[in-house]
This record gives sequence, structure tokens and C-alpha cells, in this order.
Amino acid sequence: MRIKFLEQAKADLAEHNDYYRKLGGVALASKMMDRIKGPVLALKDNPAIAQSYELAPDMRRLVVARGAFLVFYRVDVDIEVLHILRAERIPLSDPE
Repeated sequence: MRIKFLEQAKADLAEHNDYYRKLGGVALASKMMDRIKGPVLALKDNPAIAQSYELAPDMRRLVVARGAFLVFYRVDVDIEVLHILRAERIPLSDPE
């Protein structure tokens, strides 16, 4: 089973990398990318390790980087990584 980062996930990774590079340089960006990508790449050995996402049962949500990021993925023929979001960016409720 392969791990495929779909276009949105690639864009998310690039955004996070840019943010950490500006915040703390190459070393910090590299460290954070390792904390995100390491657990994602480990899905190859156990794709069902994360819980199903309650709002979209065909997706799974993996918490990585000490809770700082949520990785949304689905398991089909391959493991498809859909989004990689900062945990605090997910609103608890609609503000309006």
C-alpha cells in the first residue's frame, strides 16, 4: 500500500514549511516537517491506526506533532492524504 499526498495536502505541507521557515529558519521547518511526515509515513504499516472522522466516516483523522496538526486521510487502494491542518484552525462552531 502506497501513501499518496493529494494536491491539497501538498499545498498544506508547503504552507506549514514556509511558516516555520520564516518563524525559526530551516532547522525548525525541517523538525516540524519530520514531526508531521513521520507518523503519516508510518500509516503504511497500520493504516487503520487513526479514528474515523465523525463528520465524514470514510475519512480518518490522525493527530501528529504533539497535537499541533490533524492529518485527514482515506484508505482505498492506497492511503490518500487529503489535508494537513493546524489543530487550532478548526473552528468548534460557526461564529455567525
